[in-house]
Amino acid sequence: MTAKPKQETAFEAYKDVMPNEPAPADWDFETVADESPTTVIFDTIGDVFLGLYKGTEHIVTGKIDAETGKPEEFDRFVFKGRNGELYSINQSYKLDATFEDIKPETWVRITYVKDIPTARKLSPLKDFKVDVRK
Repeated sequence: MTAKPKQETAFEAYKDVMPNEPAPADWDFETVADESPTTVIFDTIGDVFLGLYKGTEHIVTGKIDAETGKPEEFDRFVFKGRNGELYSINQSYKLDATFEDIKPETWVRITYVKDIPTARKLSPLKDFKVDVRK
């Protein structure tokens, strides 16, 4: 299982206009947007991911679909890892059907168990086992 690294920003280039100073001690903040999750890719049979299911996220990309002329869109599952970091897993037929019955704030364990050949000999479908914490 691999995770794509997050894009780094060039904060140093803006240090003169965005000083890295602490806020006054009497200021309180509430998070209204979290950082983007790291994408989890199951690339080896037996890979296991453990995370707190947070829900789905709908993404509209800047790319235009050549056939429809509309922006490309997709959904992904978002999780919080035991380390507090956010992770995402792209949706698939098997995971879509499974997560319909799983409520957010549920701990899940996802195991990549096998590849299923397709009738048209395209890339095989990944098959997963999903367990929920009791």
